[in-house]
Amino acid sequence: MNIFKGQNLLEFSDRFKSGQDCKEYLANIKWKDTDECRKCVHKKSQIRKDFSRTCNICSHQESATSNTLFHKVKFGIRKAFFIVFEMSTSTKSLSASYVQYVSGLPKRQLVCLCLKLEKLWKVAVIIL
Repeated sequence: MNIFKGQNLLEFSDRFKSGQDCKEYLANIKWKDTDECRKCVHKKSQIRKDFSRTCNICSHQESATSNTLFHKVKFGIRKAFFIVFEMSTSTKSLSASYVQYVSGLPKRQLVCLCLKLEKLWKVAVIIL
């Protein structure tokens, strides 16, 4: 992934010190091009403290993580960011067992994220 190009783990950990930093970064990317409601396509919304958005017309709420790779992640978003960073910057492929060992998470929780990443990278290879 080009967004991590040239970064090392220390720079990455300085940039994403908390889950709020991760959500802010994700919200900026997610709503960079469009700010419209997915439900009613209205263009104006309110930004909440957790970087979720609430439509001014239909009151539909959408979190920064919904409809992204980090949707319904059962562990902290910061830990998920670090896993994605490690997997995307590693020169060799990482096994789920290694990621489990490094992150300290149960394998069941990692499977969903790893499957999403695998699907995402297959699509990226097809596009390139």
